[in-house]
Amino acid sequence: MIVRINQFDADNAEPYSGWEANAVRGPIACELPSGTHAFEVLILESDEKQQRLAASFRQAQLRQLLPDILAALREPAEEIVLRLDGPLITGELLAAFKHLTDPRGHGRFAFSSAQKFEIAPSPPAVGSVRIHVPVPQLQTILQDTELGLHRNVRLRAFAVRETTVNPLLDIDDLDDERWPEILAQTGFVLGSVKSLQALQILTHKMAPEHMRNRVVQRLSGQPQRAS
Repeated sequence: MIVRINQFDADNAEPYSGWEANAVRGPIACELPSGTHAFEVLILESDEKQQRLAASFRQAQLRQLLPDILAALREPAEEIVLRLDGPLITGELLAAFKHLTDPRGHGRFAFSSAQKFEIAPSPPAVGSVRIHVPVPQLQTILQDTELGLHRNVRLRAFAVRETTVNPLLDIDDLDDERWPEILAQTGFVLGSVKSLQALQILTHKMAPEHMRNRVVQRLSGQPQRAS
């Protein structure tokens, strides 16, 4: 497979994401920090031998890359907080709830309230789950195929300092007044394009070439240079 990293105008991040502009899976309602760079990570539809790759294969491979990309870009003092927004049904967001803590109950999380007063299955209730995920546990949750990242669950992963973890977990609404301050302190945001067709990386703290080199070195198995 061929992994491609493309830089694009950060103002186009939301239109390119493919997600609908609603109150749960829509855009964060504030301007991006000044100097934000945007990148798209995708797997080409054909491999080195020009053989077509199925969409399901490319989705699975991007899922495999997610923990490595997060580890490559994260600074040692940064924590990862996942925000998962999607339908509260089997095969979508419900799977996130089994990852809220470890078997002993250790962990930090928050989730939105949700209601469904009609018996009919459609439309499903939609909710938001935020989880602080230690790096060793990223692979477990991100590669859980019962979590519908490749269907209708939107992923946003934030790299933040310890002091920002709890405020970020606490934010439910996408128009919360704390977002500008949170994003200003965020090292990077990694988000999923609808149906996991690609990944987006937004950062105002890393130069484009530095970001690209970190990802390439990690995915190719090369040792990273000290930053």
